[in-house]
Amino acid sequence: MASLPTYVYLIADLRTGRVLDELPLTGVKYNKPLNDAGKFSGTWDLSRHPSTTNRDPYELTMPARRALYIVRDGRPMWGGLIWTRKYDSSAHKVEIQGADWWSYFDHRKVLPPLPDTVAVDQVARLTTAYNDAEQNHIARDLVRLAQSHTGGDIGVEFDDTASFLYRDREYPGHELKDTGEALRQLSSVLDGPDIMFGVTAGTAGRVRRIMRVGTPRLGQTGTAHVWETGGNIINYVWPSDATRMATRTFATGDGMAEGTPIAVTEDRGKYARRWPLLETEQGYTSVSDADTLRGHAAADQLVARLPVVLPALTVRGDAAPYVGDWDTGDDVRVVIRDNFMRQGLDTAMRIVDAQYTPGETTETVDITMSPLIEDAA
Repeated sequence: MASLPTYVYLIADLRTGRVLDELPLTGVKYNKPLNDAGKFSGTWDLSRHPSTTNRDPYELTMPARRALYIVRDGRPMWGGLIWTRKYDSSAHKVEIQGADWWSYFDHRKVLPPLPDTVAVDQVARLTTAYNDAEQNHIARDLVRLAQSHTGGDIGVEFDDTASFLYRDREYPGHELKDTGEALRQLSSVLDGPDIMFGVTAGTAGRVRRIMRVGTPRLGQTGTAHVWETGGNIINYVWPSDATRMATRTFATGDGMAEGTPIAVTEDRGKYARRWPLLETEQGYTSVSDADTLRGHAAADQLVARLPVVLPALTVRGDAAPYVGDWDTGDDVRVVIRDNFMRQGLDTAMRIVDAQYTPGETTETVDITMSPLIEDAA
């Protein structure tokens, strides 16, 4: 068994990135999801570990002014802002919570730089628009725009990836769209780019803040990592949900009352295999073409054809594939053989979130996989 990794927690000035101190945190948890902000929590026990410098713990943990870097065996793993802290004077402990760089852009609006004096009718008339623009460029430019404001540059750097998918986007000033939400919406459309914010090693021991944009997916190339029961999987959770399953789907189009067009798709073969009749409907108010409506009904039926499962694994950090060898967005091969799945499971999955628990005696990672359709007859 490999030795427990060494975790270091660094406090830095948010605006300059300058490291101010190292904190002896315990009870640490942090996660790295796709297309959303990763979270962090930890506790500083001042009775056991006072500040290693003459700096004031009150200033070192100031929310929205301080950043936190998590470094594992010399490798930067996570970075973000401290958003909340709670000090208990009887326990002499500071509980710290934060989120990665994406969360900063949840507090920024999609607007061009503003003058010192802004007329009351000025912001609503502003527009940020992209016409036939490559989607990765749109994602990066939204962050560049936010960082171009006075006081708005937190030092996030960019890759130069391209997915060669082109889109139109318009952000009217009167909507006051959050930059973080604009990124989520861009990533959630069909073939939208995966987006993650993170950290990597820089020169002279500095930590660089980075934004990664997929082409359109993020993830490794080559052979999938393997996790299996009886080996590197400590535990797994298999939550199956048939509440949205349907064997007959209705797609309603543009119309009213008796004039409403309704397309129906049904998988009658399910009944011979002892599945019950289950129905669902979805409205498409802008659709009047019959073939288009039938296509929607067929697509909805395909998605709802079986129960859905969102697998979750707890894996060891000291067994291959090791922490750092894989990342969110990677494809993995999961092998399960136990009393629940007596026929066994050997299938490909994709990591969409990972929560790391460094621990004092062992390191574990709770991994959430992308939804799967149950492989049932």
